Amino acid sequence: MYDAGMTGQDVNSRPANDVKAERWRQRLRQALDIRGLDYGEVSETAGNNAEYVSKVLNGRFNPTVVRIMRICEAANIDMAYLFSEETDSVDRSVLSKATELTEDDAKLVSRLINSARSR
Repeated sequence: MYDAGMTGQDVNSRPANDVKAERWRQRLRQALDIRGLDYGEVSETAGNNAEYVSKVLNGRFNPTVVRIMRICEAANIDMAYLFSEETDSVDRSVLSKATELTEDDAKLVSRLINSARSR
């Protein structure tokens, strides 16, 4: 049986469910980092204590679906992105380009995305 508290275990030797769990955590971290969001602020906006998102990202907490939804909402992340099997080339291209945006440009893109979603 796999113990989540074990250290030094290779990702490839973990059960499939653990690898998938790690993938969504990596995607959440990437999405937060690309947006330049503070984990503590996202945690509090989502209704948690300031350390919650950091502990989720480090695998110390396994959040409920509702808490993941709140984190995604607070950070303006499409929850489906976290759990999709693969990112396609368009997603990878957008994420790659997003890392190069200035803060003002990132805010503009975010407003455009929110506007498109509200239609």
